[in-house]
Amino acid sequence: MLMLLCMTVASAQVRKGKSMKLKVIISEQVFHVKLVDDPMVAQIAAMCPMEIEVSRSGNHEYFGRLPMKADDSKSRQTSKAHKNELMYFGGWNCLSLLFDDVNVAPYKLVKIGDFEEDVASILKDSGDSISIKIEVE
Repeated sequence: MLMLLCMTVASAQVRKGKSMKLKVIISEQVFHVKLVDDPMVAQIAAMCPMEIEVSRSGNHEYFGRLPMKADDSKSRQTSKAHKNELMYFGGWNCLSLLFDDVNVAPYKLVKIGDFEEDVASILKDSGDSISIKIEVE
């Protein structure tokens, strides 16, 4: 019930034109993500606060599973992801923090938002896995 209430509030903020943001804490550094207007994004915001372990994949991203599945069936999907974007991959129910541009075809991602700061600079030099905290701002 609380999850439904949080999703309703988050969706209302998006509909009223309020720009929602996430605060992402990596190695005690704070980054902000300006969220896109999408119902799935409101579902992810409603899962916050959360702490997840993300793992490096190749030379372009860190990814980590969300605590619950988000419904991306009505979201705009793309195979092209860019540096400093926060994306969602429904196939594995995971967030992807991009530190380089990549085309993941045939897979499809949903854009959650853009980092306002250069998160790529810290991610590209991080280890195999890192813990991140995510909160709604």
